[in-house]
Amino acid sequence: MAAERAIPIADSNTITINADGTYTPPAGVSINPGGVVKFEVSYPAGKNTCYIPIGPITFGSEKKKTPVNTGGTVKVGSH
Repeated sequence: MAAERAIPIADSNTITINADGTYTPPAGVSINPGGVVKFEVSYPAGKNTCYIPIGPITFGSEKKKTPVNTGGTVKVGSH
């Protein structure tokens, strides 16, 4: 029985640029504070540089999926 090869799962913050100039995901990615975007680039024959123009940049707020400890104090009891 042949050994199975692991197929990498695309990182949600990875933009894949193909040699024909197309890219996925077409809508771009979202970046949380402190986040990083990775680019996986396939170059056409004879090329060694990829130029990426930046289009309109938007900002928004999304509901947090996990509670965040804000470092506040909670007092329980009576005065």
